[in-house]
Amino acid sequence: MREDVLRVLGVLKVASAEQVQELTRPHLSVRYPVPHGGRRTKAHRNACLDLTHRGLVVSEGVSRGRHKLWGLTAAGLEAAAQVLQRPVGEMGSIARGAATHGAAHAMDVNATVLALLQPRPEGPDLERLGRVERAVVEARPAGLGVLEAMSTEVGLPVTGTEARPGRGSVQADLVLAAPEHRLPLLCVEVDRSTMVPERVVDKIRRYQLFFERRDRQGQEWWRSRWWAPEGVGPVVALVLSGRSEKSVLTRAGVVMNLVGGLDTPFPVIGTTLARLGERGPWGETWWNAAGGSPQPLDRALGWPVAALDR
Repeated sequence: MREDVLRVLGVLKVASAEQVQELTRPHLSVRYPVPHGGRRTKAHRNACLDLTHRGLVVSEGVSRGRHKLWGLTAAGLEAAAQVLQRPVGEMGSIARGAATHGAAHAMDVNATVLALLQPRPEGPDLERLGRVERAVVEARPAGLGVLEAMSTEVGLPVTGTEARPGRGSVQADLVLAAPEHRLPLLCVEVDRSTMVPERVVDKIRRYQLFFERRDRQGQEWWRSRWWAPEGVGPVVALVLSGRSEKSVLTRAGVVMNLVGGLDTPFPVIGTTLARLGERGPWGETWWNAAGGSPQPLDRALGWPVAALDR
């Protein structure tokens, strides 16, 4: 249970015990869909408390949904790096103060991670479920990638270094590497529908500057951090959230039209958080900035149907 907490917080930086459990032991959320007053997540909450006593985890307050949130200390970040088998230098920073105002943005990022992964029980955990519970699992849409291949709050320096990015650099809310799906680098921008569309477009321009950056040998700079075969490049995905799905869809249309006029050398796709959670990344979920109706990920990217191994 302690390892579950470190794995999740090493990626998400701040999360609730419910989110830790859904990402690491999804069979429990299937078997007990109602938290039963917190009894279902008691083991993971106790793991958080134990790690707090060890100086690895700290309470970050509560979310707007009144869920207690947890984050890592500096020592906890090093412990999480060992669990995730990553260099400490690639772990990013801790998220102190992220829940000061309810952590609305962090919770949207976490919900995006869950919507992309679509966690489902496997092996013995799946076999222990009853017939009705298995039907619930089978009805879930297919997911994309694994938790260990994700990072949040990733700095993409237009100038400078990763440790000290220069002015005009961009920070991706979420980065997913899924080479098994021909996605060496998927950068996800999670924004609320209240954000000014022009600001979202400005972010896309800065992404373009980052992807066009070259090293002294003339090679694309981003490929030194994420391996990709020739001819396969990055993708930027926009995920918009908000209280009203109608207003989110309206804002998504405005944003995608503006982005479509940029003529970026990399695909830009977009969706709403609710649609992504309901249909998953392989459903009729994504709009391409070039236009058209919502499509599965491979078609939205303009790839042949058989190009991706789901």
